[in-house]
Order: sequence, then structure tokens, then C-alpha cells
Amino acid sequence: MIFNRRITKKKHRLKILFVFILILEFNFFFYYVLARDEDIPDFWTEDTVNPGEHVSYYFPNNIIFEISTDSLIDLYMEYDNNIKNRQSYFMFSNNESMSLNITSKTSMKSYGISNLPPNPKKGNFQLRYKYNCIFRIRVNTSIENLTIMYRKNSLYGLRPSINYSLAIYETNQDSWELIDTEEKINESTLEPYLEGTLLGLGGGIDYFVTLFEFTVESYDWTWLITTILITVVSILSIAYLISKRDYFQYLRTRTISIEKGAHRLSLDDVLENENRSKIIELILNEPGVHFNELLRKTSLAAGNLVWHLDILQTYKIIGKKRVGNFIAYFPYYQKNPISNIDLKLQKSKFTLEILEMIEQDPGIWNNLITKKLKVDHKTIQYHIRKLEELGLINFKKEGRKKKIFPNLESDYFNKK
Repeated sequence: MIFNRRITKKKHRLKILFVFILILEFNFFFYYVLARDEDIPDFWTEDTVNPGEHVSYYFPNNIIFEISTDSLIDLYMEYDNNIKNRQSYFMFSNNESMSLNITSKTSMKSYGISNLPPNPKKGNFQLRYKYNCIFRIRVNTSIENLTIMYRKNSLYGLRPSINYSLAIYETNQDSWELIDTEEKINESTLEPYLEGTLLGLGGGIDYFVTLFEFTVESYDWTWLITTILITVVSILSIAYLISKRDYFQYLRTRTISIEKGAHRLSLDDVLENENRSKIIELILNEPGVHFNELLRKTSLAAGNLVWHLDILQTYKIIGKKRVGNFIAYFPYYQKNPISNIDLKLQKSKFTLEILEMIEQDPGIWNNLITKKLKVDHKTIQYHIRKLEELGLINFKKEGRKKKIFPNLESDYFNKK
């Protein structure tokens, strides 16, 4: 009897060991499928990128192209052999599989474009093209979301001291359109990178994408204008200026829902940290202070500052807004000096165009918008859904039609 029990226990242990080995093998296989590196001997490649996969392609001339996707991609990728020392990461979010063709050349002339678009301007900034790498993106279906990231590293042609912006151009446009581009910090490597998102790209259209750098012309006083802009925003917040002690009291007594995410700190833990307390005091004294100024005044490492700012935003102690080319930080109040909805609409001119169409023709419906704009219906549906989430439209069903009306009671229309 005792002998049989020993045999049973031994078999049980062997089963557990066997399952453990299977899990290890599965995890190894799963990782292998999700992330792979490809050394490309020439300047072009063809590949199939599976859903959930991240692929890094290493071309000659120190060129790195990374791609990830949540749908199947049949990829053709080609670089001009004059391009050197470039890195980029394309992250696709789409419901359908796609056939994707990406080529890269040093200039628009190399693509045979006869009427070259002028370099873009932003306010008094004259942007210039010195990156020498322009992507042409062709896809056979509409793309819901494409996020593009670049490592901000001199090794890949991007100087840390320079401000850059992504820009997109279609052949039927007059000029480049600037894409809202944010500089972030990779928390694991503490390396800065640039990120911009393209929404609602149509199928069968050539899109050109590159980076421009900001420069101040000799007659421009852009630095002064930017300072004035941030000062104006700060003045809008002047009514909120209070002492740190009073603000902490306000934070402890307010009733507000907070999603802590991965953080497991109490409010006292957040507020009593010496570095975070210093950051809060700076933001209270200078509402609208930007990241680089906080970096200078706190003497913290960039990655450390990002970490503390993330905690303060998570616990709704501070908020942030993009003002011009800077990220500005404010004390957290439910009424901010800049509207969230305004900012979201500014990021997508196409969404705003659809909203204006609905405002001018209340009761219009999806198919009619699709026909008028001649864009894939899934792209229209994506932007309609975004307007619904922002509370800017209402629906009314009449027969088989789901008519769309502007929500005139929203703050957006009240302000207009």
C-alpha cells in the first residue's frame, strides 16, 4: 500500500515536471513567433508579418526598420542605397489583412514628383528637411491607425537638441501636413524617441511621410512668441495659484475616482516623496511649465522625471497639455484652461471635416458621407465612432437609416 502511494506521488511529480517543460517550450516558441530579427543582405525584402508579431529588419548602411501589427501584412520594403544610418518603427492597428508596399528615397525629386511641395511652416517656425529619408506608403485597404516612432539618437540622424515633427503628403495636396509629434522617454533604456500617429489612411493612395526639423529664421522671434504663448496659458490658470500646503489639503479632501494602474501607493506616499513634492511646487508656482524646464530645475534624470510625472498624472495631481511645440504641465483641475476636445479634433483634420459636414447637414448618414468624401466606409465609421466618444454627435433611427445630428448641447458647440 505504502509502495503504491510512493509510485503515485512519483508519477504525480513527473506529470508536473512534464507540464512545466511544456510551458517553457511554449513560452519560448511564443516569444520566437512574436519577435524576430532579419538580416537583409540587400536594400529590399519581401516578407509576411503575422498578427501580434514584431519584426526588426537590419539592412546595409546601418538601416533598421521595425514593424508590428495586429493583422496579417504582406510586406514589400525597399530603401534607396544612398540612405545611411536611419531607424524607424511602424506599428499598425487594423482589422483587415493588407498588402503593404513601403519604399524610401532621399528626396521627393527621386520619386519623380514634378510639383514639389514647399516645406511646411508652423507659426513663425520655418521647418526644414535635412533627414534625407522619405517613405512612400502604399496599401491596398484603409488603415485605421499607424503609429510611427523614431529613436532620437545622433547615430540615426536625429540630434537630441533639435525639435522635429512628422509630416505627411498626398499628391493631391498643396503642401506637407504636420502630424502632432511627441517626444517621449523609453523607460527601460532612458533613450528619447519621437512618436506620431496617422489615422484613417485610405487604400490605393500614395502617402509620403518624413521628419522635418524646426529652425528659427533670422527675422523670427519664435522663442519670444513661444514664451508668450505659454505665459498666456499660465495667465489662464492664474486663478488656481495656491500654496502647496493648501493644494495638498484640497487633494486629500476631494472625492475623485483614480485608476492607479500598476502603482500601489497611497496618496500620502505620492505627496510626501521629496522629488514629487518639488515637482508639484514648481508646477503650482509656474502653471504651464514645460518638461525641459522641469528637467533643468529639478536636476533629475530624464527617465526619473518621466516616472514621477507619470505617478502624479495617474493620481490626478497634475495634468498636461501640448502648447505649441512643448508639453506644458498644470495643477489638476476638472476645468482645464485648454479643452481636451479641441486638442483631439486638431490632431485629425479629417474628423473635424466630418463633424462640420454633420453640422451643416443634420440628419446625414454614414453611406452619404462615404459617397461625398469618396473614402472607405470603414474609415468613415472609425471617425464617426470617435465623434460619438467625444459626445459631439447623436443618432436617430428613421427606417433603415441611422441619421447623425450634432450634439448642440456639448461644450464644443456652446463655445462656437
